[in-house]
Amino acid sequence: MAEDNETDRTPNLDPKTLNLGDSTSSQPKHKQITTINVSIPIPDVGPQLQVVVEEFILKSGSGDEGVRTATRNDLRDFLEREEIGITTLLVVVKYAHEVKNVDLLDAFCERVADLIKDKKVVEVREIFGIVNDFTPEEEQALRDEHPWAFED
Repeated sequence: MAEDNETDRTPNLDPKTLNLGDSTSSQPKHKQITTINVSIPIPDVGPQLQVVVEEFILKSGSGDEGVRTATRNDLRDFLEREEIGITTLLVVVKYAHEVKNVDLLDAFCERVADLIKDKKVVEVREIFGIVNDFTPEEEQALRDEHPWAFED
């Protein structure tokens, strides 16, 4: 009788793709993880926002679509109510991308989009801290080519 080898029973974990399973095995692989419902501390974010994000992550993993919808709506309401700076919003956008939480990413990207909607180019540059490195001639060429972007 052959000895049972521990490594034969344990699937390999590929940390790059978060794909479970041994690529040489004849067994089917598990689906790739697309959303992680685990809370990880977010650097440079206040405690109230951290709690809101943690609650969102936990509730958005619910199997009940009604709970997930209410959770998304609650987060959007919170983001509209609170004065959260663009720097903090972008930190959470990066975090949401890193933990692969699409709903969290969508909500925060939507808030960033709301902040720049209907803004002039100069105002958007100020919001994101973008330095205009165009020469006056290049700027005028852009204005001529895309007048809609520079309308007042």
